Amino acid sequence: MSEVLSVKVEKEKLRQLEEIAKEEQSDRSTVARRLLDAGIRGWKVDRAAERFQRGKVSLWKASQESGLSLREFMDVLEERKAPTVGVTVAELEKEVGALAGETG
Repeated sequence: MSEVLSVKVEKEKLRQLEEIAKEEQSDRSTVARRLLDAGIRGWKVDRAAERFQRGKVSLWKASQESGLSLREFMDVLEERKAPTVGVTVAELEKEVGALAGETG
């Protein structure tokens, strides 16, 4: 079900919206809906990535919150140069060193 949403926008944003609509041979409403969809998707991905990086949710839960598959979400984190594992290199080296000491 659709509902009407009225928003006030600055003249420059309206001009840009009309420019995009003209370039895409579409109307302002269609372009505005598409851009709103893209903005919501982007916000969800940003929020999920931030929550994952702060340790608030697991990688799997963050991917669900973002609306992306696990692989797609991991790709997003990789593009952002964000770790997908909650362990630092230093912590791994310490663990490896401890294991090597135990067996050696």
